[in-house]
Amino acid sequence: MTVIVGVVLLFWTAVTFDVLTLFEEALVAVTDAFPSWMDPILSLVYGFGFLYAIFLVFATAIGGRSRFDALRDILLAALVSGTITIFLVQRFSDAWPYVLPELGLENPEPQFPVLRIALVTAMLIAAGPHLARPMRRLGWAIVIVIALAAVGLGYGFPSDAVGGVAVGMISAGAVLLAFGSPKGYPDKETVLMALAQAGVSIGDIRIGDVQSWGVRRLIATADDGTEYDIKAYGRDATDSQLMSKLWRGVWYKAQGPSVTYSRIQGVEHEALVTLMAHRTGASVPDVEAATQPNDQVALLALSRSGPSMVQLGADDVTGDQLEAIWRDVASIHTAGLSHGALTTDSVRINEAGHEISDFTFGSLTATESQQSLDIVEFLFSTTLLVGPERAVAAAHRGLGSEALGTALPFLQIPAVSSQTRKQADKPKNVMKAIREEVATVTGEELPAPARLRRVSGRNLLMAGLLFFAAYAFIPMILGIDFAAVWDVLENANWFLIIVALGIGHLVFIPEATGMMFAAGMSLPLWPLTSLQVSVKFIGLAVPSAAGRITMNAAFLYKYGISAAQSITQGAIDGISGFLVEAMILLTALVFGDISLGLDVDVDEVNWGLILLIIVLVVAGVVIAVFRIRKLRDLIIPILKEAWGSLAGVLKRPSRALGLLGSNLVARLILATTLFLILWAVDSPLSFGSCLVAVVATNLLAGLVPIPGGIGVAETFMTGILVVMGLDEATAFAATITYRMISFYLPAVEGFPAMKWLESNGYL
Repeated sequence: MTVIVGVVLLFWTAVTFDVLTLFEEALVAVTDAFPSWMDPILSLVYGFGFLYAIFLVFATAIGGRSRFDALRDILLAALVSGTITIFLVQRFSDAWPYVLPELGLENPEPQFPVLRIALVTAMLIAAGPHLARPMRRLGWAIVIVIALAAVGLGYGFPSDAVGGVAVGMISAGAVLLAFGSPKGYPDKETVLMALAQAGVSIGDIRIGDVQSWGVRRLIATADDGTEYDIKAYGRDATDSQLMSKLWRGVWYKAQGPSVTYSRIQGVEHEALVTLMAHRTGASVPDVEAATQPNDQVALLALSRSGPSMVQLGADDVTGDQLEAIWRDVASIHTAGLSHGALTTDSVRINEAGHEISDFTFGSLTATESQQSLDIVEFLFSTTLLVGPERAVAAAHRGLGSEALGTALPFLQIPAVSSQTRKQADKPKNVMKAIREEVATVTGEELPAPARLRRVSGRNLLMAGLLFFAAYAFIPMILGIDFAAVWDVLENANWFLIIVALGIGHLVFIPEATGMMFAAGMSLPLWPLTSLQVSVKFIGLAVPSAAGRITMNAAFLYKYGISAAQSITQGAIDGISGFLVEAMILLTALVFGDISLGLDVDVDEVNWGLILLIIVLVVAGVVIAVFRIRKLRDLIIPILKEAWGSLAGVLKRPSRALGLLGSNLVARLILATTLFLILWAVDSPLSFGSCLVAVVATNLLAGLVPIPGGIGVAETFMTGILVVMGLDEATAFAATITYRMISFYLPAVEGFPAMKWLESNGYL
């Protein structure tokens, strides 16, 4: 198929060699309009394709004799594609192909096909069977990027780049047809040989209906009729286990086991968790083999008995069977284990009762939240099979009121995996029925969700008026000429501003991890990052601190964290951010050469008077809290909980470092954004100065309770940049660009982000 597609593409591009389509004309016009400063960047990108080809050869060569076939295929594919390209370039352009055009070639003429694209494509396809899937995807991304760079540099038209891809496909496809294409999945013969070496005699083996990336699932039958579930981890398995677990953690619940880096580690982990579950008395499969007989495959063989619950109907599963399954779940949890993906698909019903299988995502050191998520997952899954009344009643009998009540706060849509959620027509209605039934049988009250602040049209109108008022008022008080500001922006390097835009949006990732470390539990990173963006939108209506606390509380409620706890975690995150910013300013002012225009003689400062004022203020606050009952009832419980949470953070250095580190990285990203903007407007400052400007603006603007700091942040940052030596127009131009990147554009993006969170049950 690869050869056929390549031939079709090559024929089409050859026939249309002298004809430019409308799309090609438009693309060429766009590339011709690129400023000259982009040529070095495009050359660098194009050169990366050459480095990638060398990397493929080197990485394959160091594999030794076991990778000889791969090295042979890659080199032959490169040789064939190079030969074809030379012939075609001579035929159509009467010239030699460009080998290293980025080394000083001036005024290049387009060539058909483009040599480097043909070489990289051929080598990538030839190496494909020996590469893990993400590496193959990365290779194709590189092909696309160097193709765009080739068009931008004038080495070929778009059709010439496509012709290069076609030559690569034909060359590599022909080589793989001639010498054969190894598969990432182990074949049945390899699995049978590996099982025989492990002492498991198999008469028949067939491929299972359900497959997963990098792991071939097979069903084996012994001579006596006994069936086994076989998991065969092939070449892609190391990467698949790593990537699937990372993806599970980032997108879903992050509650799986620690990431494994080799096939045998994945096999050993599942085998060990299964054996430990067996020791608790739970009904689990027997581990028949866990081995890696050669470097081609690692095997896990488990006994197999009966169909999975998902294959049965509601009448095929009795209440006693469900209760027995839940008792086994309780035993597993009591031993400190968790399953990690407990659904009706992982439980088999047989004559002896049942078996709980597939501990791929199991944990030997499970937290209470991981065990609660086991309960939520299986309760949701069994509800889809037998209905909420039967499912909850069986769970109540098997687990008891205490364990089931503990899981009640976690009974939220985000706690259910996407695969299980998709099996329900209306998952929110299913979850609502489960929550109500659990509350009824346990006598527990449903936890009250945090009230989410909504942004009304009036809020947006007020924010808009505030925005225009601020931008009309700031030039008046700072004496800025808007014409001069526009001139600065018009002559700015917009490529650097676009780069700053991309880097500025990275700040939401450390903000999300900071919240995760503050909460002290694993949370899904992608929804958590989307939450940080949506907070910007809420910040248009209410002061950022209040909006952030409410949004965080609504999000954390979905993971069993009460509103009071959410406020505490938000306070910890806020305090850590303040500490980081205070240390940055203190370090810069004491050890750096940044003065912010302050002319203070340290020897003349009356430190005793300052200390006395601080003591009096603190004493006044303490007396007010203890003397005024309303303040005492409001603040003391929060302080006690905050102290307990802070102590928990301090007891775990990794968590404390993660919290402080996340806040530090966020400030460094914002400083980098400002640094690039100042370079773009041709008024660079040192990175330290940019960091101080960002931190000082955050601290000062946070003191004024105006939604989003609109107008206040702009005034402070402009003033700080002027003190650092910039003229008013340049300082204001840099400031509004920074604020657009760091607040106003994210605020616009925050609305769809919030809607996505709401539609997926995270808010």
